[in-house]
Amino acid sequence: MELFVLKIEKKQEGKMTSLFPVLLKIDNLYFLVDCGYEDDYTTIETELSTYGLTIKDLTGVIITHDDIDHLGSLKLIKDANPNLQVYCGQHEQDSVAGLVKSERLVQAEQSLDSMPEEYKPWALSFIEQLKNIKRVKVDKTLADGDSFENEITIVHTPGHTAGHISLFHAESKTLIAGDAIVFENGAFDIANPAFTLDIEATLKSVKKIKALAPLTIICYHGGIVNVDVDNKLAGLIEKYSS
Repeated sequence: MELFVLKIEKKQEGKMTSLFPVLLKIDNLYFLVDCGYEDDYTTIETELSTYGLTIKDLTGVIITHDDIDHLGSLKLIKDANPNLQVYCGQHEQDSVAGLVKSERLVQAEQSLDSMPEEYKPWALSFIEQLKNIKRVKVDKTLADGDSFENEITIVHTPGHTAGHISLFHAESKTLIAGDAIVFENGAFDIANPAFTLDIEATLKSVKKIKALAPLTIICYHGGIVNVDVDNKLAGLIEKYSS
């Protein structure tokens, strides 16, 4: 297996942000892990082209969880490559496909009543964006402990959302974390705690990740971390355990 980290860089709300989807090459198959916002589609095309690939070369897209910055461009990718297989965790199949509301949309709608008036315009705009996500039928679901293409182990890492999954390559001890963990200012942290649905579950997921003893963690927000990983995980656990 080969693994390549893509980079989507853009300005949001006046500051530069980066997202790090991952491209997996397993034999002659290519799988993209997460795919950015809808308007990141052309950046994904450009990033794939650096490896001599196009959208049509993708075998599948794996969605770590149902959030706008992880599946926003999925419909455009599927339209460009109708044979593409769509994968996600077993708990989020219906929301990814648009059969039920996503957890994030439910959370955003429920927060309106207790939100200060000055924040409501932003919240209403965000809710509209979530409602406008173009949904795609899921072809295969992934459960905790599943083996993906005999190379990757699926790790259920709930907390940020209840159905969040991460991917672990045991041979290289590399974990693709999605939003189970972010890397900011030289340290691991929880992804946007205000939007994390269950902090206690997230902490348990971090402990589960630490037990795998990864040497490298690829954070969707933060990129590749391969120095002092175990101690950084311990620091994150201590931060939210005190």
